[in-house]
Order: sequence, then structure tokens, then C-alpha cells
Amino acid sequence: MPINLGYGMGMHEVAVVGAMIYFSVFGSVFVFRPEMIDRLGLTWTNPAGRTEVRCYYGALSWALAIFLGYLLSEDLAAQALTGVLILASAVFIARLVGTLVDGGVWETYNRQALPIEAAFVVVLTVLRVAG
Repeated sequence: MPINLGYGMGMHEVAVVGAMIYFSVFGSVFVFRPEMIDRLGLTWTNPAGRTEVRCYYGALSWALAIFLGYLLSEDLAAQALTGVLILASAVFIARLVGTLVDGGVWETYNRQALPIEAAFVVVLTVLRVAG
């Protein structure tokens, strides 16, 4: 039987809210102050930096794919698609704003990533609205 902590929230809900706060703060630090990476001593060429890339580019992407698969297996395809749309939109918006703010309009990577991510968001939006 779930433990209710009052205000209609059980332990699972409290844990999810805690995770939301953690990811919101962590994400906000690097969205608004990307130079903080220097304070952590991280570059992709040092061991800690390579581990960080593996964690937040690699493992996080794997975890998202697995979670989406889980949602699909629970017949929650619409919720999974909504989640993908939120994630893809957040990445696209952050890249678009970051590209403009950071002056990276002519960078090869940004010029390739922006149209691909925009197309992905458009397709996801059409599929989500149609569903």
C-alpha cells in the first residue's frame, strides 16, 4: 500500500517532484551559464569530461529510449510521443537561442543540427496533433 505524505502526495510523487527540481536546477545552470563547465574542470579531452559526455550524451539518451520503450509497452504511446515532443522542442529552442546568443550561426554543426531538429519537431507535432 502506498504511503501518503499528505496533500495527496505519496512517496512516489515526492520522489518525482524531487527529480524535477534536480533536473530543473542542473539544466538551468548550464542553459543560462554554460561557462560553469570550466568551474567543474571539464573538457572532453580529460577523463572527467569524457565521462560526463558519456553520461549526458550517451547514457541519458539510452535511458530516454528505454523509458519511451517502457511507455510504449504500457500502451502509453500518446504520452511517450508527448514526452519526445517536449524533449525535442526543448533541444531545438535551446539550440536556436544559443546559436543566436553565442554567435554560432555560421558554425557547421549548428547549420546542420538546426534544420534537422526543426524538421523532427514539426513531424512530431503533426503526429501528436493527428493522434
